[in-house]
Amino acid sequence: MDHAAATLAIRWRLRQRILPHGELWRRLGEYTGGGSCGGCGERITSAQASYDVDFTPGVIPQSIRFHRECFEIWQCECQSALPS
Repeated sequence: MDHAAATLAIRWRLRQRILPHGELWRRLGEYTGGGSCGGCGERITSAQASYDVDFTPGVIPQSIRFHRECFEIWQCECQSALPS
């Protein structure tokens, strides 16, 4: 996964309000492949750590699966700027 490309993808998804801004309720970590990352859009393999993230009630989407690195990028981006 390319860190710079993932950062740009996550910033775009935050600006488009596809990803919520920091309304995290809980996260569960795992090493289970399949599906795509809600942050960068790339496939999550069984060799990659991922998080299933649930958001507070009323937030859409209600849950997203991230690569671990994309989750960390998402957290940093949420802290660094307010949504426009």
